[in-house]
Amino acid sequence: MSDSRSVGRRSKKKIAQMLCYMTKPVLAVLTIPLVNTLALQIGFGFISRNTLTLVLLLEGGIGLLSGVGIALSSTPSISRMGNATIGTTAWSRDAEKHAERVGLKWMITASLLVLVGFALSIV
Repeated sequence: MSDSRSVGRRSKKKIAQMLCYMTKPVLAVLTIPLVNTLALQIGFGFISRNTLTLVLLLEGGIGLLSGVGIALSSTPSISRMGNATIGTTAWSRDAEKHAERVGLKWMITASLLVLVGFALSIV
């Protein structure tokens, strides 16, 4: 009986961690299209759905590339290469894990932006 309760607590804890981790990407995905819409309205005087879709897809692609770059820069081989070529210090394990988490947030946000762009193009 206590084993099933501990499994339930662990799953609730995991869900809470995931929700906490996803708050910033979801907030970013909600604000970026609104800011883009406002900028298109101010800049052009009208909002073209095609232009907004292309802007969202472009921003999503740039975000995916940035997230991959951030996550890739934290790998030990890239750290050693930077140490050998330009004399930077090697990354600690904590710094590597932090860069991976930041890169993952960028990739999640960018993926959600691409999904919003696709959804907007379908509508």
